[in-house]
Amino acid sequence: MSGFDPNTDLVLRWEFDPDEMRKLTIWMTHPQSQEDLKLYNFSTHERMTTYYRWNLITGRYENAGNIEWNTLRNIRLNMGLRSLSIDSMAWKNKNNSRSRRFKALNNIEYKWRPVETDPANLECVTVSGKKFVALYTSADQTLRINPRGHPILDDIVVLCLVHLWRRANNFDFQLPEGAEGSSNA
Repeated sequence: MSGFDPNTDLVLRWEFDPDEMRKLTIWMTHPQSQEDLKLYNFSTHERMTTYYRWNLITGRYENAGNIEWNTLRNIRLNMGLRSLSIDSMAWKNKNNSRSRRFKALNNIEYKWRPVETDPANLECVTVSGKKFVALYTSADQTLRINPRGHPILDDIVVLCLVHLWRRANNFDFQLPEGAEGSSNA
């Protein structure tokens, strides 16, 4: 997996509720540690997901934001002090584009897209220079984030979840028919 370093990357293992994928726990793994750290907890009630992030400094969970799931097209992301529509955080540059762009908190533009060699996986890259930032691997439900993505961790995690949920609901980033993980496989 080029562009990633196990010594500097964050490795986040996603543990989905079997009945509701918007309820999940995200564990941060570390090669030198015996125990994983529960970094995020997402709880969903009806159309509202609230997520909590572990604060390494205070040693407690803090409300990091929420996601209002009105429809597949009308999703509102409340991340810290920002309140954004999904349209402002997942737009196509061209009509036939398979990627979804967003401008992160650091004012840099990124995009999520299916991995060309394995479209069941999603990758996040910088728009300028196409440098790897993150990779979600569906087989092991793991998100790897290199240091370039550490300052925008919430943006990466939340948008990855939104894209996975939209794909599971046959809205976005569709897998080719018969591919592992597609609804037709």
